[in-house]
Amino acid sequence: MLDSELPIFALPCVIFPGERIPFHMFEQRYLAMVRDCLDSTQSTCIKEFGILCATKEARQTVGCSATISRILSRNDDGSIDVLTHATRRFRIQGFRKGFEYPVAAVDFFDDTESPNTGRAGIAATLHTKLVELTTGKIQVPLFEKYDQVSFLLGHNAGLDLLQRQQLLEMTTERERLDYLIAYYRRTIPKALADQELRDRVALNGHIRSIRSTTV
Repeated sequence: MLDSELPIFALPCVIFPGERIPFHMFEQRYLAMVRDCLDSTQSTCIKEFGILCATKEARQTVGCSATISRILSRNDDGSIDVLTHATRRFRIQGFRKGFEYPVAAVDFFDDTESPNTGRAGIAATLHTKLVELTTGKIQVPLFEKYDQVSFLLGHNAGLDLLQRQQLLEMTTERERLDYLIAYYRRTIPKALADQELRDRVALNGHIRSIRSTTV
């Protein structure tokens, strides 16, 4: 799809297609965005919004869209907690003016070649070892059911923000799997001594408290 308009939620976070992530919405502009996403009475109802990684240092140009699966809670202070389902990747082409919340023109994109999961078994085995070392739990990913195994593994691989962004932007499954295999082989030997890594793996990709970034 070319030059589609997409509401943008900018925050220090990277999500992958297929992830289910809770978000806490409290800013008025994003509460308005959620209302528009959920309002089925509108003939031009906006169903998706984009999650774009932005920090004080930089704003990325590739993100992942999401739909709202359900409202988890409506809070006394007017904020809401929503469960989202990440869907497809996009590239920012430019921001639009005149909207209550940030809106950008985007191009959606997918991989440039058919999935090749020949290395998925290696990556899944290493992933299981890392999770076991850092959490004490054995979690064997059922990768056979997925075309994009890399995003399934990347969800709780303990990647930092930059590494997650790099994985998101890659356009072949082989490239992403090779990236993860190299990451696991570097990381596993030092996993037990890295508290920050253990915390990221234990978080399991969930966003507990993240503030949006002005765009």
